[in-house]
Amino acid sequence: MSRELHYERLIQASPVRVFDLFTSPEGQREFYGNDAPGWVVDSRCELRVGGAWEIAFGPSPGELYRHRHVFEAIERPRRLLLATTETRLDGSRFAFSTEFTFAPRGGATLMRMVQWGFPSEELREEHGRGVPDAFDRLERALVDREEGDRMAKSVLYMSMSLDGFITGPDDGPGNGLGNGGHRLHEWFGEPVSEFPHFDPPGLSGQVFAELMATGAVVVGRKTFDYAGHWGGDHHGVPIFVPTRGAPPAPQSGWVHYVPDAATAMREAKAAAGDQDVMVHGAGLAQSLLREGLLDELEIHLIPVVLGDGRRLFGADRIELDLTRVLDTPGVTHLRYRVAS
Repeated sequence: MSRELHYERLIQASPVRVFDLFTSPEGQREFYGNDAPGWVVDSRCELRVGGAWEIAFGPSPGELYRHRHVFEAIERPRRLLLATTETRLDGSRFAFSTEFTFAPRGGATLMRMVQWGFPSEELREEHGRGVPDAFDRLERALVDREEGDRMAKSVLYMSMSLDGFITGPDDGPGNGLGNGGHRLHEWFGEPVSEFPHFDPPGLSGQVFAELMATGAVVVGRKTFDYAGHWGGDHHGVPIFVPTRGAPPAPQSGWVHYVPDAATAMREAKAAAGDQDVMVHGAGLAQSLLREGLLDELEIHLIPVVLGDGRRLFGADRIELDLTRVLDTPGVTHLRYRVAS
């Protein structure tokens, strides 16, 4: 007997948004969450076929159930197939399988869950009792995120080495990435002739598309100069450059030199409308963090130790909330929200 458990919910959002929230730490905190005081959820996900998704949850740190899912299939944003091992409070274990599907229904998503292989009818029924509340919490989190996403955000996009550098040593005009710094951008892949000039594969392509969908850019003056001013155009949106003293002549109609970072961000958000603002540059990022003007960070973490170069972060303490992890060949994309 397979002892299958079936559940489905029509959610008012696209399959991409539902899939991405569900596979994020934020989404899993909700799906496995509970309103009881002291309830614990810890989610760690390696989103790749063969990767492990480990979740500990329960009423207190000393009373935790544990689910270890191994991804057998990932078809973003349509399907997840998982082989699951559950560890109970008494230390006993059992294995079962889970499939989630995300089917478009007009502008909504029909999210289905099927689980099978429970060793007893009692365990199947126990799991079934908690499922409606899990879907309720996920749906509420999605509504909250949708409402928040209607406001334009400032997002730092930076590739960084494991030891915290965003360039190699000796960066400067004509050598913007420093010696050996090109290693941090190999995840882009080979250039393509047509706009947007790069087409990374898989989930890296999703992240690159998000970057290119921003409606304005705020960039530090040194970064802008070292990058050759991007030829006066980044991706066809206004560019705002905080500049002390008399500014140079703009390189194009897209480029706007402004007196400080706060002015740059205010004007960039006005220009971007309901689109996000891309932030670029280490010194600028540090200034925006100190002034409370940076909303999120997308760090492309590269498995290399450069040993020297320009560091992304300074000495300031900043608390961050991890909202998404995308593990891809050669780079792990980490999305953080700046804690309020």
